[in-house]
Amino acid sequence: MKVRFLLLSAAALIAVAACTPVTVTPPATSAAPTTPAPTPTQTVARQSPTTPPSTPSPTPSATVAPSPSAGATPVACPAQSGGSTAFQAQITAVRAAHNPGFDRVVFEFGPSTVGPYGLPPWSLAVATQFVGTSGRQVPVDGNAFLSVRLSNASTVDPNTGTQTFTQTDLRPGLPLVREVKLVEDFERVMIWGIGLERLACAKVSQLASPVRLVVDLPTPP
Repeated sequence: MKVRFLLLSAAALIAVAACTPVTVTPPATSAAPTTPAPTPTQTVARQSPTTPPSTPSPTPSATVAPSPSAGATPVACPAQSGGSTAFQAQITAVRAAHNPGFDRVVFEFGPSTVGPYGLPPWSLAVATQFVGTSGRQVPVDGNAFLSVRLSNASTVDPNTGTQTFTQTDLRPGLPLVREVKLVEDFERVMIWGIGLERLACAKVSQLASPVRLVVDLPTPP
């Protein structure tokens, strides 16, 4: 009887339990950490330091001296020389003539009896006056002068002493050349003076067949 009572009590408890609603409490859920929204950052374009444009250094210009104008009087004319000491000659002609752009003076030579024939030593230079062997001044017409010195040459035959050339003073009346004059002829050294209207630098040429010394002096065309 007691056992039946216990069984009925247990059954009654089970029935009550089955009819009672069960409340289920969900487990606490851990809140996900809140990630703060990123604060927008201001993007600043990085600028490279400004480099000033390089300015090229000015190239120094060459300074050019002005050329003398045509017909200008040169400040100086260099001395010139030539010929050979191996040669002997006798002067046979002196000529002066005008050509377009220049006056020309020509000294022409023939063979000598005292040595091989050829152009003897010569020199040309600017002169201020002419003085002969005796020490006296020899006048030459002109405002400027050139001196032509000829060695191993003469107007006199070396064997007989006779004068073989007598045309020793020319006044050609040219635009530049006023006078060509023999200043000295002593011991086979001759000095010829060329008197000019104005100083001009000479261009000298040596020619053969026959042997000649040519002096060209520039003039206006």
